[in-house]
Amino acid sequence: MVPSPPRKRQTLPTRRISLTLPAVTYPPPHTALKRIIILEGKGNATLGCVRHRLAVFVIVTLLALTPAAAAADRLPIPGITGQDERTLVKTADYPWQAIGRLNNTLGPFCTGTLIGPRRVLTAAHCLWNPRTRRWLPACALHFLAGYQGGNYVAHALVVSYQLSGGETVRQQGPPTDPTRDWAVLTLAEDLGAVAEALPTAPLSRQWLTDYQQQGGVFLQAGYSRDRPHILTQNRPCKLAGFGHNDRLIRHDCDATFGDSGSPILLERNGKYHIVAMLVGIDKTTGKGIAVTGTAFHERLQALEPPAPVKGDFKAC
Repeated sequence: MVPSPPRKRQTLPTRRISLTLPAVTYPPPHTALKRIIILEGKGNATLGCVRHRLAVFVIVTLLALTPAAAAADRLPIPGITGQDERTLVKTADYPWQAIGRLNNTLGPFCTGTLIGPRRVLTAAHCLWNPRTRRWLPACALHFLAGYQGGNYVAHALVVSYQLSGGETVRQQGPPTDPTRDWAVLTLAEDLGAVAEALPTAPLSRQWLTDYQQQGGVFLQAGYSRDRPHILTQNRPCKLAGFGHNDRLIRHDCDATFGDSGSPILLERNGKYHIVAMLVGIDKTTGKGIAVTGTAFHERLQALEPPAPVKGDFKAC
């Protein structure tokens, strides 16, 4: 009897894009980047934002998680370097109640932060659907403030959103400039009575020095793909390596897929400000990349109050 040939192992389809990335400095947005691989394949809710196309600043390699993920010999997770220093927080307390999970009807999730009673700051790439090559409709988005283990402080639908340029939809496709990878969501309900919004603040080389001299501490908090139902923080985080006129910064916070849109917070005297927001990972260094308050702070301050919602607003 002739033995049957071995069965071929099935793999997810991938798209590999070779780009150029200098080891230290950030190139201008229009410059091609090197050795960054964008992987596209099937995913589920626990994979966070892996379904979304992250532009030139994102990595990488998708690694499967096993029940032994908490063990010392677990498979490496992109964005988690060295010892995992993420810790659980109580989402009912300040400031964690303002941070929430941004879900959509397609399954993937990101992290967002309440910056006003009806406004949430998150990463723009979280709103892009690479399969349809369209921006998600606002009615497909749900914000769960203080989400933890199936419970949450508050839930609200998203009635509209604005991308960093002020437009409601960009016809030309997903964000390709990491400094513009942020968006503001407008919620159907006012959450001010149950969650205290967090203000934003500028961040530049000079501001970083000033904050450090004032005893400020930097930390990051978000919903990671390997811990999709709990909010964790990494405190403290080290910030270094500005680029793009101080609109981008590298950091060593432990953050991975799902943490896209999560805030980097400055804590001083018990008060918290959003000084940067996670958008990706630098493959050459393993360091996280965040867009700084220099890119979004003044723009957010100039926003007009959101218009009242007319009639019943339903999810789609």
